[in-house]
Amino acid sequence: MIDTKTGLRNMECFIEDLKRELVRARERKNRTTLLLVEVDDRINADESSKGSSFEEVSIHLSEILRNNDSIYRIAKNRFAAILPTTYEAGGEAAALRLKRLIPKKIAERLHIPCSLLVGVLSIDPQEIMDHTKLLDALEKDLFRDQDSQKLDFDLIKREPKKEKTRHVVILGIKSQELDVVASILSLKDCEVYFTGSREKGLNALRGQRKGVLIVDPDISLESRLETCKKIRSNRELHDTYIICLHKNSNLVSGIANLSELADEVLPVDIGIDQIVRSISAGFRVMDLKKEISKIPMLLDILDFIGRASHQLNQPLQIIIGKIEILLLNAKEDGSTYSILKEIRKQALRTADINQKISRLVKHDI
Repeated sequence: MIDTKTGLRNMECFIEDLKRELVRARERKNRTTLLLVEVDDRINADESSKGSSFEEVSIHLSEILRNNDSIYRIAKNRFAAILPTTYEAGGEAAALRLKRLIPKKIAERLHIPCSLLVGVLSIDPQEIMDHTKLLDALEKDLFRDQDSQKLDFDLIKREPKKEKTRHVVILGIKSQELDVVASILSLKDCEVYFTGSREKGLNALRGQRKGVLIVDPDISLESRLETCKKIRSNRELHDTYIICLHKNSNLVSGIANLSELADEVLPVDIGIDQIVRSISAGFRVMDLKKEISKIPMLLDILDFIGRASHQLNQPLQIIIGKIEILLLNAKEDGSTYSILKEIRKQALRTADINQKISRLVKHDI
C-alpha cells in the first residue's frame, strides 16, 4: 500500500480515496480536481539518477500542493493527486506551478534535467461518473499536454516567437487569487502587468490594440471612479474593458456610479474561474465592437454599388434597344446578323448580372 522509495500511497489507495472523495463531493456539491503527473525521464540514462529524481518529485509535490491535497505514486514514473473543493482553474494553476518549479528545483539539487507532463480533470458533482472513466479522461488530458508541449517545441524551432496581442493590467495589490488569474491568462496569449500605480497601469494600456483593466477592491472607491473617468475620456484607451472588483462591505451608493463607468463590477469572492471568464468575454466584446464599427462603411459601399448599378442600367437598355433595331434591318443569313445576335446575347447577360447586383444592395440588412 506504501511505495518504499517515496513513502507515498499507491494506486490501490488512490482508487479507494477517490471513491470516498466522489461521495463527499456529491453530498457537499463541491467540485474536485484530479492531477496526473508523469516524469519524462527519457533523457536520464542513469537508473540511480532516475530513482533520485522520482524521490525529489514526490518531495516537491508535497511542498507545492496544499496540505489537504492527497498525493500518490501510481506507477513507476507517474504520480496522482486529489485536490478537494478545487475548480479547474485552480488545477490548471497548480499544474503550471508544478511544471515550472519542480524541474528547476531538481536541476539545482541533483543537476539532472527533468520535465513533467500534467493532466488536469475537474469533476462536476452533478455529473460524477465511474472512477475508471475518470482515470481514462485524466490520461487523455495528460496526452494532450504531451502533444501541446511537442507542438510548442516545434514552433520554437521553426517560427519566431509571436508577440502577445492581448494585454491585461491588474491595478492594485498582488493577492494570491489575482496571481493565479495572471498565471492562467499567461497561457491564453495574454501579457499581464501588475502595478500599484494608476499612471503606470494606464501607460501599459496606451497604444495597445485591446486591453483589460482589473481594479483591485482595496483601492478606494474615489480612486476607482477617477481611473474609470480617465479611461473613458482618453481616446488612446477607448479599446479598454474595465472590470472592477469590490468587497461586500463596499456596497455603497457610489457603486451605482462605478457601474455606469466600468464594463463589469464583480464581487472579489466570485471565484477565479468567473474572473478569467469575464476577462475573456471582455476581449470578445471588444472584437465585436470592432466588427460593428465596420457596418457604416459597409453600408456606404453598398449604397455606392447600388447607385453605380442604377447608372449602368440606363446605357445597357439603350444598347440592347439599338441592337434590336439593327437586327430587324439586317439579313438573317448575313455575317452582320450573327455578330449582332452575339452582342445582344452578351448585353442581355450583362443586364441580368446588373439586375442581380441591384436586388442584392436593395435587400433589407
